[in-house]
Amino acid sequence: MQFPKLSGSIVIKDEEGKVVIAGDPEGLRSLGRLLTWLADADLERWHYLPPGGRAHLHIYPKHDISEGSAEVELMRLDGKGRGSA
Repeated sequence: MQFPKLSGSIVIKDEEGKVVIAGDPEGLRSLGRLLTWLADADLERWHYLPPGGRAHLHIYPKHDISEGSAEVELMRLDGKGRGSA
């Protein structure tokens, strides 16, 4: 599975009980592409995902997004073989 890599600058953190997602134009566009890719993924082609399994991926500070960010998990609500959420 090859997913779009994040680029540019992105910060995702908790500020006083709310989640703040900030980035430069390149970073925000790359996050948008990643979200679109996850939403459009055909889970039936993900052979390693068990029936009912949910597609998800992790975004790590310093590796994928800016240092000082929180680790983020992006997940689809629907499970493999279960249709829309």
